[in-house]
Amino acid sequence: MRRIGIRTQITALTLIPLLVVVVSMEAYFLRDRFADLDNDLQEHGKLLARQLAGSAEYGVFSNNQAFLQGIANYTLMQNDVRSIAITDSSSRILHHASDPTGKVTSSGSDDNIFQSRVDLLNPISIDTESVWLYQPIVPTQVGLDDLADEPKSLQIGAVVIEMSRRDTEKRKSKMLWFTVSVTALILAFPLYAIFLASRSITYPIRRLSEAVQQIAKGNLDVQVRVSDGTTQELGNLASGFNDMAAQLKDERAILEDRIEEATQALRAKKEEAERASHDKSHFLAVASHDLRQPLHALGLYIAELQRKAVGDEQQYLVRQVERSVESLSTLLNALLDISKLDAGAIVPHMQVCDLGAMLRHVATDYQILSSLRNIRLVIHPCTEHVHSDPMLLERILTNLVSNALRYTPQNGRVMIACRRRGDRVRIEVRDNGIGISRNDQNNIYREFFQLNQPQLDSSKGLGLGLAIVDRLVKLLGHQIGLRSAPGKGSVFAVEVPIASGVAESSMAGTIDSETETEAVTDNSILAGKKLLVVDDDEMVLNSTASILLAWGCQVTLATSLSQVEQYLQHDMSWDMIISDYQLENHATGIDVITMVQQHQSQKLPPCILVSGDTGPTVLKLAAVSGHHLLHKPVKPAKLRSLAIHLLEDTE
Repeated sequence: MRRIGIRTQITALTLIPLLVVVVSMEAYFLRDRFADLDNDLQEHGKLLARQLAGSAEYGVFSNNQAFLQGIANYTLMQNDVRSIAITDSSSRILHHASDPTGKVTSSGSDDNIFQSRVDLLNPISIDTESVWLYQPIVPTQVGLDDLADEPKSLQIGAVVIEMSRRDTEKRKSKMLWFTVSVTALILAFPLYAIFLASRSITYPIRRLSEAVQQIAKGNLDVQVRVSDGTTQELGNLASGFNDMAAQLKDERAILEDRIEEATQALRAKKEEAERASHDKSHFLAVASHDLRQPLHALGLYIAELQRKAVGDEQQYLVRQVERSVESLSTLLNALLDISKLDAGAIVPHMQVCDLGAMLRHVATDYQILSSLRNIRLVIHPCTEHVHSDPMLLERILTNLVSNALRYTPQNGRVMIACRRRGDRVRIEVRDNGIGISRNDQNNIYREFFQLNQPQLDSSKGLGLGLAIVDRLVKLLGHQIGLRSAPGKGSVFAVEVPIASGVAESSMAGTIDSETETEAVTDNSILAGKKLLVVDDDEMVLNSTASILLAWGCQVTLATSLSQVEQYLQHDMSWDMIISDYQLENHATGIDVITMVQQHQSQKLPPCILVSGDTGPTVLKLAAVSGHHLLHKPVKPAKLRSLAIHLLEDTE
């Protein structure tokens, strides 16, 4: 909608009332004057009709046409008379004249022309062109006796006069145009005066409006000039506006300086935060490696000590120490994982994942644990491929399965099933364990929160598994849900997007499992085997050598890549390589394996990488290189089982 300018508004507000008053007064006076003109025409017609009726008495009575013609022509000579008709008592027209020049029509013609216009009951009739007047002809009687009642006179005829309204309407039209012209002239002067007065108001306001628009565009150098003819109020407004613009300019300069200072401070804080994040990530990486080193060595020494302990009391103490080390290792791994997630040190690598193979791998890892606890672990086959990070998604599933086994009593059941919902797969981990109350469901993803059920298991965990799951799910952009009730079990569900355009995987094939049992394994395969062990930590190196020598292996120790190179220069060869992933001088275990394989190109020895870094980068590098990876601390039984398995495949 178009806005009306202030000048137009001022003009309208001033002119409209004046126009209404003038037009109302002119209309009133014109109406009164027009009514007077119409009345004058009627009165003039009435007068002529009475005169003509009095004069025509003799002619009507004597039926003297010449006499009637004479008085009719005389009457037609009067102004505004258009036509005349004289009738007898039976309304028969005796004479009719309508020619303004005096020409008389023939007697008896148009006998009924006036009968429809006027009569004794309707003596006056008005149309757009004429005024018709009816006047009866009554003979004059002279009273002879003043005391006697005068007899009633009988009508012997009538006179009808048609008065033309043409001259009257012309006078009205002239009067109307004159009034309109005078009114226009009268209104022109105040309109011009209003225009001049409004200009002195609207011009400064328009300048102020333009200046405001310039300020809105960021131009604070604008100033409004005030002329001498400007009103005092508008002058004060313009002066105040100029002061405000100048103050805004100063304030903007100050604000820009403050913004620049804040930007510099924010940039410094950002750089400091980035350095702190980098230092924290570096610390986590170093801590992940350095803290696992002594735990790894401690586990190997405990295994050797358990082999050499002979008494029941000594075996009991060793088992207690081993249990404490396992708890410490679990706590360390969980804390480091949470720290990495909070620090943003873990970056997901989204790709197509074979969900069926992942579930089979999880089932293999927990089959022995579920058997030991007499819990039935059921995995429903799944043929879907999903879009996620395979390492992190498997970590989520293992934590959920481990948590379900931990809180499910003996003879219970844990099931992993998949459901397709639109473009997503819903992975459900169900158990018929103790369940979770509604109040506890709001707290289970907090660190170190545990359900109060000590009767199930004294080693219920540390309350970090679900906290890690919650962080990983948010990191991957997936969704997790929970449905549970006390005494009725729990259902944890993770929704993962389906990878489009991937064929369904086959469920055929065997499941590779790595048994972590501490049962005695046949060492005959390890006996006499030459193993190269590389680690830059002397304690880990010695503990690994001690356990391998106990298994009957011939062990060559190296602390660096250069030392391995020296061994190769003496044409040494080995049946297996066990190397730490992270070595000194930025060397890696993959570099060691590559160097040895280049010298032993005819017979490539199997290789095992051991690392204290659980991040996805190391996992992917090990998977790409095709070598087996074990995370510190490594249980001796797992190391022995994997070594025997690899050596059996090479024979």
